[in-house]
Amino acid sequence: MKNIALAFILFLLAATMGQAMAGPAAKVPQSVSNGILILDDFEDGNFLKAPEWWVFDNVNLTITADRRLRVAGKAADWYVGGMGTYLYSGERDLSKYQTLTMDVYGTGPDSGIVKIELYDDDNNNEQIEQDPKKGYTPVYDDRFVHELKVTWSGLKKVSIPFSDFVDNNPGQGDNVWNPQQMKGSGGLLQMQLIFMATSKTGKVDLTLDNIGFGKK
Repeated sequence: MKNIALAFILFLLAATMGQAMAGPAAKVPQSVSNGILILDDFEDGNFLKAPEWWVFDNVNLTITADRRLRVAGKAADWYVGGMGTYLYSGERDLSKYQTLTMDVYGTGPDSGIVKIELYDDDNNNEQIEQDPKKGYTPVYDDRFVHELKVTWSGLKKVSIPFSDFVDNNPGQGDNVWNPQQMKGSGGLLQMQLIFMATSKTGKVDLTLDNIGFGKK
């Protein structure tokens, strides 16, 4: 019964891919370590809550024995799948942070590519409305992206300035990075991690930990 219930939960989460969310799915941790706001360190052994990640397509996510998130999967035309979470909290304004941070464990030069997508709220309604007919591109809000190529073996602590992210849906939203909460805007509202292989029919094999936001 537990396996059936888990499969049903995963199905529902996958169905949310690319859809605007009405509000936070779960309480998001707000622990701070060395000036870094930790979004998820996977110490609870569960990526389905606190925060809740939705998962889509063929990516296989598992928690390792040492409490890290292993990401694996075979590509179809470069693409494997992804995961996402809702960042908004009325008590937390992410505009004081300048970087996205995480520990990335690679398995060699073809570990994979992590396409990081950050969504900010431009129409002041704490939601991301998307068009399923156009690859779930945001209709009224901005989507900023950065591609991280994992080419190493072992641990690398990654810190990516928000200034390295590029608006990839010009003409929608205001084309300006707006992480602050003001005038009804949820600010930095949502994040997705898209996983791709380094070859058309390759695979992704890497591990993530301590995903968060830093001030420098």
